Amino acid sequence: MHDDVLAAHRYSSFSEMGEVVQPRGAGALFQGDYSTSVTVGDEFDGSRLGLGVMHDLEGEVVSLNGVTWAVPVDGQPRVVASHEGIAFGIAARGGVQHKVAVNAGVSLENLIHVVDAYLEIAHVDHEQVVCAIEIVGTFTDVVLRTVAAPTFSHEPLAEVIDHETRFPFDVWSGSLVGFRFPDTTSADLIPGLHLHAIAQDTNSGGHVRAATTGKVVMHLWVDELHPWKSGLATSPGC
Repeated sequence: MHDDVLAAHRYSSFSEMGEVVQPRGAGALFQGDYSTSVTVGDEFDGSRLGLGVMHDLEGEVVSLNGVTWAVPVDGQPRVVASHEGIAFGIAARGGVQHKVAVNAGVSLENLIHVVDAYLEIAHVDHEQVVCAIEIVGTFTDVVLRTVAAPTFSHEPLAEVIDHETRFPFDVWSGSLVGFRFPDTTSADLIPGLHLHAIAQDTNSGGHVRAATTGKVVMHLWVDELHPWKSGLATSPGC
């Protein structure tokens, strides 16, 4: 990347510049509002990738290359229809793609350092942009999770997660997709690295609790032309 690529420009087209769409703040979800905020089609149609959670916590959501899955409490992903509702979602459209080398043996906790190190080399401050991320390949020591419906109306998400269902895999192949948000965000945004997963055979998936890289490739989509500004509906990003 060159300095002129990093210069500020007016926003023109998400297909060129990139856009992250988050129609509802994460704070509502954490406080137990699991009602529909948008349909699957409105959120993910035309996106590169995305993640979220279905309305009434009917499954963790992962979207990739135009297909969106929900992973319910039984751990078996199902393709969801465009008209179905989600309580929370983040989708990425457009942006400049970068291919990043990732060594074997990198834990989930250290993947964020790989992302940030690449951004630093590219003269991009991770506190100024949002990155969409896909890591595809083989992983070990994988733990995926999903949650059941709340036991009472507006049960806080933290209490629901206390009873999450986890699915461990010694070896697992597929894609981890998600976002690296700045660490200094409002309560309506999820800071750091947030990843969901869908298996190569589409027989497993969910929120990523743990994973260690085997033979993988990482792609980042970074909006290099627009500094990050806190916002929900159309936050400049990847």
